Amino acid sequence: MHLLPSGALLVSEAGTGAPGDELSGRLVRLEDRNADGDYLDADEQRPLLDAQPSKNILHIVRRDEVFGMAGMAEGDGMVLVALAFFGGPTSVLRIDGDKVTPWTSAHGNLNDVAFDPRRKQWFAVSSTSDEVVRLRPNAGAERVLKVPPLVNGQDPVPAYLRHDPSTGELLVTLFTGSPEGEEGGLGVELIPRAGGIIAVDPDTKRFRWIVTGLTVPTDLEVDEDGTIYVLEFCDAFLDPVARHEDLYKGPSHGGFKRFSGRLLRIERAIGRVAVIADGLDTPTNLTLANGVLYVAEGMGTPGRPIPGPNGPTQLAGFIERIALPAAGAVP
Repeated sequence: MHLLPSGALLVSEAGTGAPGDELSGRLVRLEDRNADGDYLDADEQRPLLDAQPSKNILHIVRRDEVFGMAGMAEGDGMVLVALAFFGGPTSVLRIDGDKVTPWTSAHGNLNDVAFDPRRKQWFAVSSTSDEVVRLRPNAGAERVLKVPPLVNGQDPVPAYLRHDPSTGELLVTLFTGSPEGEEGGLGVELIPRAGGIIAVDPDTKRFRWIVTGLTVPTDLEVDEDGTIYVLEFCDAFLDPVARHEDLYKGPSHGGFKRFSGRLLRIERAIGRVAVIADGLDTPTNLTLANGVLYVAEGMGTPGRPIPGPNGPTQLAGFIERIALPAAGAVP
């Protein structure tokens, strides 16, 4: 997601990933035309890019996980968005008003992009090759860092990144993968609290840990004072599934425990961590603007039955807006 100065919200949708619906990805512009504080009316949602590729990789990872339109960021006077696939390739597109054009392409799954204003360069993370890369317009990507396996032998799986204004480094979340590899095991061998955030220096090509003990962290944001906001996707891995039709046999977590995600605030200066929100449904993306956090939730196959906080419900993607509490306040 990306909030424009006009108040319009750009959102990339990975799509349903369902068989027969492989062109369900979209890039949409949301505008609050009636000033009621939401974007729910039909005339407030306008596609800029429609019928984009969408694929569910449950047959590989045994989890209800959809790939397609992905991370988005602003920098150098433009907005870029990734159209990514498990194993690649990735197309990086430039959004200019209502016009969307190719900017570059690269091997691997570039799940997220970020602009570094100090170096005047674009960077991305590839979750399938465990790399941080530097992007060049019409010239692909070059490796900055290959993140090594974690202490338990699992892939680090770099998921999202942001430029850190307080240090000039790139902050990268490590989702962490299975010690059995993406195609091994049952799909539930991920290790809780093994993820975290690393700081990458693109010049020295070295990294250091700055946050540990997170469970499958996804997106993050960094405030001007260095405070980090980060999402944890879920707290357990349940009900692996390898066939799409099995998703409809009854309420199922489908690999990721539903409604167990969290939003954390990490105040690095004083070493304090607070839970801003919990009970989130597989939150993937985070945007910070004007003292408000926008959280995208509901990853997976829309409409399938899942366990909800108050009983069985249907999976649906949605965006939640959360006002930031004052620094030091306990939510």
